[in-house]
Amino acid sequence: MIGLLAAIVAACSSGPSLEEAGSILVRDGNAVMAWDNWVDESITNVGSRDVYCSDDSGFKRVFTATGELPTLNPDPDNKLDGAARQIGARFAERGYLPDISSLDQSDLTDVRTIVWLKESAGLRFFFTLTLPSDTRISAHIKGETSCG
Repeated sequence: MIGLLAAIVAACSSGPSLEEAGSILVRDGNAVMAWDNWVDESITNVGSRDVYCSDDSGFKRVFTATGELPTLNPDPDNKLDGAARQIGARFAERGYLPDISSLDQSDLTDVRTIVWLKESAGLRFFFTLTLPSDTRISAHIKGETSCG
């Protein structure tokens, strides 16, 4: 009977612990940043420390990185769309789905912010793309766990 109760309690838990989710966050963030197409990539926060949530609901882990992608495409809109698809594919390979509740930014020609979710682990990655030059696309990536 006690074993059955323990199994029920474990099945009803709300997902991975902060440490488990943080490990997945770091693994997935590092995997995306290990992609061969990056130029001048840098992980600026490895996601290994607890940080306060802004609404005092506990702690979360945060992973941040930057990188650039080379491009010869002359159309700014196509540059951003192509980079969004390429980076999005790296997240999709890791089991993330696009956040369809995000605002459509397809008509913006100078910036894109895309959100990818891994709901089973309570993870969210944002990446913002800008055009610092005619031959480079800049990406700022931020991943975070749920507050807990």
